[in-house]
Amino acid sequence: MHLHGLPLILLLGLLGALAVAGLTLLSARLSHPRPAGPFAPSHALPPPAGSRLAAAFAPRLAAEPGLTAVHLLLDPLDALAARLELIEAAESSVDLQYYIWQDDTAGALMLGALRRAAARGVRVRMLIDDNGTHGLDDTLSTLESLENFDIRLFNPFPLRRARWLGYLADFHRLNRRMHNKAMVVDGALAVLGGRNIGDEYFNRFAPTGLYMDLDLMAAGPIVPQVAAQFDLYWNSALSIPVAALLAPLAPDRAEACLAAQAARLATPEARDYARALAAPDMPLLSPDLTLSFGPATLLFDPPEKITGPIAARRMLWARLLRALGQPREELVLISPYLVPTRAGVRVLGRYAKAGVKVRLFTNSFAASDVPLVHSGYAHRRRPLLKRGVEIWEFAPDAEIRHPPASFLRPRLRGTAPFARNKLHAKVFITDRARIFIGSFNFDPRSMRLNTELGLVLENPVIAAKMASAFEGYIPARAWALKLDREGKITWCRAGEAPTRREPGTGFWSGVALGLAKRLPIEWML
Repeated sequence: MHLHGLPLILLLGLLGALAVAGLTLLSARLSHPRPAGPFAPSHALPPPAGSRLAAAFAPRLAAEPGLTAVHLLLDPLDALAARLELIEAAESSVDLQYYIWQDDTAGALMLGALRRAAARGVRVRMLIDDNGTHGLDDTLSTLESLENFDIRLFNPFPLRRARWLGYLADFHRLNRRMHNKAMVVDGALAVLGGRNIGDEYFNRFAPTGLYMDLDLMAAGPIVPQVAAQFDLYWNSALSIPVAALLAPLAPDRAEACLAAQAARLATPEARDYARALAAPDMPLLSPDLTLSFGPATLLFDPPEKITGPIAARRMLWARLLRALGQPREELVLISPYLVPTRAGVRVLGRYAKAGVKVRLFTNSFAASDVPLVHSGYAHRRRPLLKRGVEIWEFAPDAEIRHPPASFLRPRLRGTAPFARNKLHAKVFITDRARIFIGSFNFDPRSMRLNTELGLVLENPVIAAKMASAFEGYIPARAWALKLDREGKITWCRAGEAPTRREPGTGFWSGVALGLAKRLPIEWML
């Protein structure tokens, strides 16, 4: 058989791409070899005797033996203020584990608080997935050189600048990321949930707007488990010390790096924001802080999920199904990135057929920041609707048209006007009795590729409060999807005429979405 014309060009292009990939792999491994371990292990420190954080809720925990105390961090300002308050109160240790750490105002505020903690003798351990450290190499090198400050990068890229070339060299590994988000302070209190560290999670400075998200502060028997989970990742062979990856900075570059952080925080907006953070309506450590008590189960994937397949029983999603239990009356799934797959459609459909009210809340195409992921969800909507599943899609102008009400605080102190134009919270609720809050999205990536972390609370008070958001908050801020008489999807919203045209799509985006639906990429969305 002879190849001519287009087939020959395609074959030559494929061979060229393979050659580039091979050369990239060889170059990356020769010029940027993976640092050889093992690296010195370290472990969580116990709560120091008589520490402020250990004593903060001790009487209330003693009155509820064996139960975990939880305080929801709904308001973005409070969520960052809580983290800063805990770091400033730390006496022995701060352990932080995040998927993304942005080089912006929120990131600089957190790093400033951590520097001050390390300077007063607090041991700081930062573990960040290397996919979320763009532009931070100099900053991380500077901080790593400080006493009491240790930083490791999880699953690092071999090339520091053109990182995308690393995918050509090692796609299987680099396509799998640590998506966990947690902070443990003095071994006594933990913060975990859906927020990374960056302006788009806490304030209006991010040009793309503000995520609607959810964290919680936990105290009690669950905290040592979160700390042990951190140690497991910290001591993993995939966690590489910054000092082993990055060359030390010259003194002048280190000074310039710190000066840039200070300049960012010296802007009028940043100073106003910092003042608002320093004066919360209710400090986290106040004896009057609202706490809710109940049994809690920590769920997380083992770090070796990154290196290849592991038994399903060890994965978070399998344990999550058991912990949430079989829904009998109601199932609420809030997931910004929703890719239910054919199997998910069948399961949710069975629940709906059995009389369970199944309600999904996700981003609309207009609100999504990852349109490609939306393509993995869009073609599953009609089968879900046919089976009786409710679907709501968040509208990007939600908080412009409708100020926050019951679901979030009445106003956002010091940072208005906000535009919550993206959903980012990951919350699953069964029968208003059990609730999951964490980093896990309802998609194949969270199930099979990334590692995830979260809590299941057997707490009817919190579960009912969050489920009630559908009645008091979501309908006015989202499109309800319906099937018309012809079986076509229509988007319905109060004050608007129903439409068959998907909100936010134009001609070309509609074409691209239609093509993306047909690509064999659902497994990695």
